Amino acid sequence: MTKKTPLLVESGEPLVSASLYPEKILSRPQYFIQGLKESIPESFLRVGVYERLVRAADRLPKGWKFVLLDCWRAPELQRELFDTIKDEIFRDHPELSPDEVDQRARIFVAYPSTEPDLVSGHCTGGSVDLTLADEKGRAVPMGSGFDETSERSYTDHYDRTLESKDALSQEEEDIRNNRRLLLNLMESEGFSNYPNEWWHFDYGNRNWAIRTGQEKCIYGFVRPNMRWRS
Repeated sequence: MTKKTPLLVESGEPLVSASLYPEKILSRPQYFIQGLKESIPESFLRVGVYERLVRAADRLPKGWKFVLLDCWRAPELQRELFDTIKDEIFRDHPELSPDEVDQRARIFVAYPSTEPDLVSGHCTGGSVDLTLADEKGRAVPMGSGFDETSERSYTDHYDRTLESKDALSQEEEDIRNNRRLLLNLMESEGFSNYPNEWWHFDYGNRNWAIRTGQEKCIYGFVRPNMRWRS
């Protein structure tokens, strides 16, 4: 049975800065740090998403923090990321057809569109990529790099690893526990995880509605209100 496309009922919630709570949330926008075109040095989220993120952060272990890797994303940046992933896949798998390359790219980067039925979650302000840092400011082990296009990035990778052997190593156990902590905190506030990326969570947008069985979503395409930029 084909899943029904959720109806967009735009809430009109504004985008707000997610970097003003350094006691619990740190902003480290990776695409700006890496110099990608159309990236920005700020992490924007819809206000409702930010409020849920704060509540989740307040339940972190003492001294731990969320580290935001990417939040709102311009569609121009979305296009650059998608095209780059396609180039990498074609380079590594020249036997694939253009359609096969396109479909494989969509596993890791949403198709760049502002149309309601196709808009990327990051372009709605309803998606957040994040990881964890401990009480000494060290990024805790999560088992794969951010944006790594391998099965190690799958959220349940280390749970499935345990199914194939008697026990996990201490390092693997720590990784599994860190992923479970992040997942449980975010899901407790209504976020939905994209299962191919341990770092990616949605709320209120089309992807969230599809995964959680909602008939409606409340966040469509949006841009931050910037006085000197259109």
